[in-house]
Amino acid sequence: MDPVLARHDEPLSEATVVSRPNRFVLEVSIEGQSDRAYLADPGELEFLDSETTVLCSPVDDASRSTDWDAVAAEVDNGYVSLKAAFANDLFLAAFRAGLLDVFAGYRYRDSEPNYPVRGRADFLLVPPDGENDLYVEVKSCTHQEDGVGKFPDRPTKRGRRHLRSLEAVVRGGHEAHVVFVAQHPGIEEIVPYRDVDPEFADLLSDVTDSGVNVHGMATEFTPPEYRLRQQDIPVTIE
Repeated sequence: MDPVLARHDEPLSEATVVSRPNRFVLEVSIEGQSDRAYLADPGELEFLDSETTVLCSPVDDASRSTDWDAVAAEVDNGYVSLKAAFANDLFLAAFRAGLLDVFAGYRYRDSEPNYPVRGRADFLLVPPDGENDLYVEVKSCTHQEDGVGKFPDRPTKRGRRHLRSLEAVVRGGHEAHVVFVAQHPGIEEIVPYRDVDPEFADLLSDVTDSGVNVHGMATEFTPPEYRLRQQDIPVTIE
């Protein structure tokens, strides 16, 4: 059985999507009434059409305008995680459990470390030789077409900036990695979504040529557990 990386311990309720009035809110029908759920993934999420079943967790916070968090959306072959930032937690859990062969012998040092020049990475790791800490950027991928995950599903200035930062640290003598975490159960391969963000696709190719390492890993959400489906899936750079 696939290793468990995390659990969603809060109760989950089924809801039906009515509409998506903006990138961060879903109008849903839940427990027999209309309500609003916060969407932590601002991506295109083309699978979130009306009548899609989503799993929501209740939130008891009077300061919020939404009473629920959207956690996952049902698709033909399982659930797609709707928590983009959770990709970082899944990567770190897999890394700490020694489930990623590509990082065998590496040690964790820090989260959200500053780059030498500007901005922050997701993680700082220590290589087996103990020299020149390496930087890791994690990207969540949920857009899927015929088994191929495509990133990004919206133009991403932030993603481009991260690639440039990784290229800079490689020039400075450090090791750098991009890890795409597939959070859609149908993804078997990842490619840059050139039609959506051609500059990101070009940059990914350029930084790879400069020495930035690129990897993919696949996870799945089988409520209430997040599991590692495959530790290494291909990333095809076009």
